[in-house]
Amino acid sequence: MSEYEDDFNKIYSFKSVHDCVLPHSLFESPKWSIPELQRKKQELNKVKSLLGKYQLKVWSKHTANRDRAGFVIKKLSEEIKPELLTQAWCKFYEILGNFPVVPLCAVSNKKFESLHLCEAPGAFVCALNHYLILNYPGLNWTWNANTLNPNYEGNELCEMIPDDRFIRHTLDNWVFGSDFSGDLTKFYNFKYLINLKKESQVSLVTADGSVDCMSDPGEQEKLVERLHFCETITALSILQTGGTFVLKIFTMFEETTINLLFLLNCLFENVAIFKPCTSKSGNSELYVVNTKFKGFNLIKTIWPNLLSAYEDINIFNSNSMFAIAEIPQTFLSEIHKCSDFFMKKQVLTILDNIHNFEHKSYDNIYMIKSFIAQIYVTKYELQPIKDDLKIVPNVCVAENWRMHSTKKIKNINYINVENINKKRTLKHILDIVIGKKINTAHNSKFTHNNNLQKVVNFFRRNTKPSHLYYNIVNLLSETNNVINIFEFNYESLSIFQKQFFERLFASISKEKNIILVNIPFITHFLVGLLYLLFFVFDTVYIGNGIVFLSHPKCNIEDAINLFKQIQDSYKIVDQSEGDFDKDIVQIVSPTLFEHGFFIEKLWNYNNQLFYEDKCFLSPLTYLSS
Repeated sequence: MSEYEDDFNKIYSFKSVHDCVLPHSLFESPKWSIPELQRKKQELNKVKSLLGKYQLKVWSKHTANRDRAGFVIKKLSEEIKPELLTQAWCKFYEILGNFPVVPLCAVSNKKFESLHLCEAPGAFVCALNHYLILNYPGLNWTWNANTLNPNYEGNELCEMIPDDRFIRHTLDNWVFGSDFSGDLTKFYNFKYLINLKKESQVSLVTADGSVDCMSDPGEQEKLVERLHFCETITALSILQTGGTFVLKIFTMFEETTINLLFLLNCLFENVAIFKPCTSKSGNSELYVVNTKFKGFNLIKTIWPNLLSAYEDINIFNSNSMFAIAEIPQTFLSEIHKCSDFFMKKQVLTILDNIHNFEHKSYDNIYMIKSFIAQIYVTKYELQPIKDDLKIVPNVCVAENWRMHSTKKIKNINYINVENINKKRTLKHILDIVIGKKINTAHNSKFTHNNNLQKVVNFFRRNTKPSHLYYNIVNLLSETNNVINIFEFNYESLSIFQKQFFERLFASISKEKNIILVNIPFITHFLVGLLYLLFFVFDTVYIGNGIVFLSHPKCNIEDAINLFKQIQDSYKIVDQSEGDFDKDIVQIVSPTLFEHGFFIEKLWNYNNQLFYEDKCFLSPLTYLSS
C-alpha cells in the first residue's frame, strides 16, 4: 500500500483560522492580484501549452492509458455494480471515505438531508446512497438536487450535461428554479430554491459545477469564479450548524478563489483541499471539503453585501470580496503552500505523460492500474447493495433510450395508440410549467442537435405554396384539416409554438382528421401537444414529413377541456411580469415519454426532416416549391 499512498492522499488541510474576524464591508475594494501566484499560473499554462501540438483524440487516448486509476470504474462495474457509475461517482465516494461528510448531528438525530448543486447526471446522489446504505443503514435520508435542466430547450448544450437517464426517474427531487432552466447564477432561481428549502435542516451541500472552458483553457479559474461564488452563497443560506459543504474548484491563483477560501476557513472548523485518486491527475480539478459549519450568525452582518454581489454581476466583476490587506498573511502563506502542493503534482503528471508519449516507453502501468483498482475497493470497504435499495430500484439507469434512439424502425409508420395510452387517462395528464421564454432551441431530446439550426433556416425560407397545393388541400378539406409549417411566419420558437397550438385547438373542435406537414417536434411543449392528440385519434401515421391523425374518438370534449386549460395558462403568461419573459415550456411531464417506440419513431421523423440537408420530405412539400 505504501507504494500507492500518494495516489490516495493528495490532501492539503488548512490550519484552522480560529482568530478569523470577517470584515464588516465587502465588495468595496478594487480587484487585486498576487504576483507570485500569477507567475505560477503562467508557469502551469506554459506546461499545458506543450500539449497543443498533439491531436486531441490521440492525446486523450494516451492519457487514458496512463491514468493510474483507469481500472477503478471497470472493477466497480464488474464487482460492485453501483447505480449510475461514472467518474463523478468514484470521486465522491472517495470524499465520503476520507472525510466526515455525514455530520454527527445528522447521525445522532437519524435524520439526514442533503442538497446537490450542479448535479447532473446525479452520480453524487447515487454514490451517497450507496455509502449510506453500507455505513449508516438506519439513517433517514432525503435529498434534492439542482442542475441546468436537460429538458429545457433554452439551455446551451455546451454549458450543461444533457444526460437525463437518472433525472427522469427522480424528477420530484430536482429543483430547476422559477424559470425552469436550473441556472443557479440567476438570482431569482436562488431565491426560489432558498424559499423552497427554508424549513429544511440541510446537513450536506455538494457543488460540482463547472463551465465550458475550451475557448480559453488558460483562464479556467476565472471562467468558473462566479458559478463557484453562487454555489457557495446558496450553501451558506441553507446549511445547518455543524453541516458539510463540498465544493469543486480548480486552481488557486486568482483573488476570487483566495477570498472564497478565506471566507470558508472563517466559517468552518475544518477546511481541506482534496484531489481524489479517480480525478485525472493531469487536470486542475480539486475539491474543497468544509466540515462543521460554525453557523449563519457569523455572516449575518455581511449577508446583504454577499447577496448584492450575487444579484448584481457588475458588483461581483468590478470589486473584490475582501481587500488584500484584510486577509492575514498566515492564510496567504497557506494558499502558496497549497497551490504549490497540487501544481507540482499536476505538472509532473503532464511531463511524465509527454515523456512516455515521445519515447514510447513501456512500464508496469497495467499492473499499477490493477493494484490501485483493488486498493480502491478495499480501502473504502465497497460491497454491492441490493437492487431494491437503489434510488431507482430494479431499473438499470445506465441504459438510456435517448442515447440509442438513432436506429430506424423498419417499415413501420403507424403508432399503436392503445399501447401508449394504456393505464393513462386524458383528464389527469396535463403538467403545465411556465418558465423562461425560449426564442431559439439550443438543445433537444427529440432530434440530433445539429438539426436545430436547420429548423430555424427552413422556417425562414418563406416558401409560397403553389396553386396545386391549395387545390389538393381543398379536396382534402371535407374530412381533414391540413396544417403546414409554411403557413407560419417564424419570428421565434415561442411565437410559433403558440400559433401552432391555436391552430390545433381550432382543428380538434371540428372533429376532422388532422394532417400535419413538416412540423418539427423538437421541444417538450410541441411533443406534449402531439402526445395529447394520441388520446383524441384512433390511428396515427408518422413519417416522411407527415403526421396523419385519423378517426377522432368520442372523448374529444375531454381534449377540448385540456386545450382550454393550456389557453388559460397562455392568458396568465400574457399578463405576467417579473424577472424574465415567461412562456409555457412544458404541458406534459417528460416521464410520460417513456414509450420507447413512440420516442424512436419521433426521433426518426425529426431527423428525416433535415436528413443530409434534404429537408421536408413530405410529398406535399414538393407542391410548395
